[in-house]
Amino acid sequence: MGELAAASKVHVMVSYWWSRGDSLANHQLGQILTRAAGVDEADITDPQSIDRALRVATADPAALAELDQWWQMVETRRAGNGTQNPGLGLEKSIRYLTDRLDAATITPEALGECRRQVAAVDQTITGAKDLPELAHPDAEMLDLLARYLEARSRVLALA
Repeated sequence: MGELAAASKVHVMVSYWWSRGDSLANHQLGQILTRAAGVDEADITDPQSIDRALRVATADPAALAELDQWWQMVETRRAGNGTQNPGLGLEKSIRYLTDRLDAATITPEALGECRRQVAAVDQTITGAKDLPELAHPDAEMLDLLARYLEARSRVLALA
């Protein structure tokens, strides 16, 4: 594989695994990009910042090799599971459910929407059960899961 093709592949793979939202891995990526891009600190939450830093870093053979190892490590750590960190959408789902459940009246349509939301979140969580975020949850993830289970119980109690 030519240098340009290798750099392009690493850029795409790093971007993909970054977008999965693995906080620990993304912290490590930020450290690599900060060293490689020569900036004070790469903003690992901003897609444009990541893209700019990756363009600079993939031009350096040593940084390219480190980034190649990084995405492969993340892929292995997540057992190839490309499911996004379930915590990324959980807050939004909790807010969606509680807004509808706290309404003065709950219509059958709103209850149906809540049931579909619960089914979708349950499926996401089940698909991500072996990911580091759920296998070894931090306090924030435990709080999100507890809040989700409370909202989920409220929906199921109305069924």
